[in-house]
Amino acid sequence: MIIAAFITGAKKGFIYLRAEYKYLLNKLENTLQEFSDKGFLGNDICGIKDFNFKIKIELGAGAYVCGAETALIESLEGKRGEPGIRKYFPTENGYLGFSTLVNNVETFAMASRIIELGSNFITKIGTKQSKGTKILSISGDVAKPGIYEIEWGTSIKEILYLSQATAPYYIQISGPSGECINNSEFHRKLCEEDLACVGSIMVFNKFRNIIQILENFITFFKIESCGACTPCRAGNQILHEKILKIKRGICTTQDLKEIKEWVTIMKYSSRCGLGQFSGNTLQMAIDKFEDYFNLIVTNCTDNCNVEFDMQNAVYNYDSLIKDTQ
Repeated sequence: MIIAAFITGAKKGFIYLRAEYKYLLNKLENTLQEFSDKGFLGNDICGIKDFNFKIKIELGAGAYVCGAETALIESLEGKRGEPGIRKYFPTENGYLGFSTLVNNVETFAMASRIIELGSNFITKIGTKQSKGTKILSISGDVAKPGIYEIEWGTSIKEILYLSQATAPYYIQISGPSGECINNSEFHRKLCEEDLACVGSIMVFNKFRNIIQILENFITFFKIESCGACTPCRAGNQILHEKILKIKRGICTTQDLKEIKEWVTIMKYSSRCGLGQFSGNTLQMAIDKFEDYFNLIVTNCTDNCNVEFDMQNAVYNYDSLIKDTQ
């Protein structure tokens, strides 16, 4: 961040720390103090006249949607953390109207790594479009979960071997809004040319309930949606209701068709990435695990949307009988 400030002439920097990671606050504050003591923050940094730069830690309330840069800036300004209409890019009009650079931690870390090792070394590893290495969080049904640094171009099969996956069946790439793959795609590679992973891989074995996985994802997006735009607010609720129909055993082929239609609507009309990509995995799962879904859906009939709940239907009658006895 200090190097970026030197290049751009920025005077202020912010580390936006989400509430879930508040346990890192003391460590970050101590690190900033250490940098100040060494003359790397403050005024005339490293003896360079007028090179003044300070970093402030800003605590967020824990909103997932603040991963969108415009929502993050809104939160920094003390407003509700929700994506703004993208009339300008932050570099044109960002925090308090000033030109602003927004990067995540990994970007700055990789920039430092390039400076340390040299661009020649970085460009010799990886693939044609994805140079260098990638940090991955690997979790799920693996014997060795954790943080891995892999070279771009590493295959899913190699990832599963490194993490000692047990009977892998369903793999989720890049979090709940990313891409899911089945066991016929384990040869695919993590790189811009194939699977452009943003940082996480979740491994599920063949004993997991795919519908439960998908319900967890959609429930997460339904809760985390800021509600500012209708496609995301209503769309995630509708997708959740469709999953509940699948669980109750009354989902039809028409429901699956409507799921895909709603995912398309959300993709092209939601304000930010949360709504645009929240239905990705559900739509892909329907296509990639077709045999699985064929076993749990029914062909649509005239009464396909009618669900009869016997327990609720006789509740008043049963209550009346008990009261008269």
